Amino acid sequence: MQGRLWRAVGFSIGLCLLANGCWRPEHRGPEVGPIGPRPQWLAFTEMNGPGRDIFIVTRDGRHLSNVTRGHGKNIWPSWSPKGDRLAFATNRDGNWEIYRVALSDFVETKLTRTPEREGAPAWSPRGDRLAFLVGEEGRREIFLMDGDGGQRRQLTRFPGDKVAAAWSPDGGQIAFESNHDGHWEIYRVGVDGGEPVRMTHSEGDSETPVWSPDGSRIAFESNRDGNWEIYWMNADGSDPIRLTRMAGAESNPTWNPDGKRLAFESIQQGKGDIFVVDVDGRNMRNITNDPADDGGPQWSPDGKEIAFSSDREGSHQIYVMDPDGSDVRLLTRLQGECKWPYWSPE
Repeated sequence: MQGRLWRAVGFSIGLCLLANGCWRPEHRGPEVGPIGPRPQWLAFTEMNGPGRDIFIVTRDGRHLSNVTRGHGKNIWPSWSPKGDRLAFATNRDGNWEIYRVALSDFVETKLTRTPEREGAPAWSPRGDRLAFLVGEEGRREIFLMDGDGGQRRQLTRFPGDKVAAAWSPDGGQIAFESNHDGHWEIYRVGVDGGEPVRMTHSEGDSETPVWSPDGSRIAFESNRDGNWEIYWMNADGSDPIRLTRMAGAESNPTWNPDGKRLAFESIQQGKGDIFVVDVDGRNMRNITNDPADDGGPQWSPDGKEIAFSSDREGSHQIYVMDPDGSDVRLLTRLQGECKWPYWSPE
């Protein structure tokens, strides 16, 4: 459900927005030039007026840079496995296309050139391919292409919308969600083709598949029991386990690196808090417990921190904290709303 909010702000909103002219924000905060690949950066999206820009910031907040520089709307940053490139979607050329930017020199490469609308790029674990969405909302399909834009091919071909494509850690499968059967369910498909396999079977919606680090499980959010809660299932769809039983709407699960805990967002009375829980449902804790709206948790690859967005300073900015909720640190002070942090690989 909350995962759908990310898609709404991204592809769904973006499809109908302006493509003429360029919106360029002033430079704000610490700004650095092109960078070499370094571990533990965070990419995030700043929304400022009609614009969307992708920034990167170090985990200590000391270095920040605007990667996309205010050309149109830029969303959906995806790190390459080496952390030296970002793929993203943009409408700067009048149509939604996929670009790639090298962080060594900020040189951008346009990867798609079609009249169709493309978005939501996701690097494969080996960094040789990208999965992405093609088409209008309501009838999008999943495509693959090489990291340089070549060898484009369609992966899914069946009625209904498809979103939230997520590579398995071994790169052999892609999990995604589709409303093919009337409501949102989670499917998987081999990257070499074949028929997609439906993994969830319920009367409600199941969304936002997230593979565990070892590829043995998939966490997701679902309202199958009347309320949005966090679940996980085996990678073949068997034995779904409900982790949460809360009064709010739970969403955006993220695994810790050893696959033993999950962080997630819970919205109650109009504001979000971030919780952590063991995979057996025990030791659940509210680690923000703040009057502000906290959301979009992302566990760092080394397991030492959780990044999130919060409006505790007025507008949403990017923060990090220890997994127990201590040592909360503000990383950004930009004019716009900053959301959806994503860690670079180690």
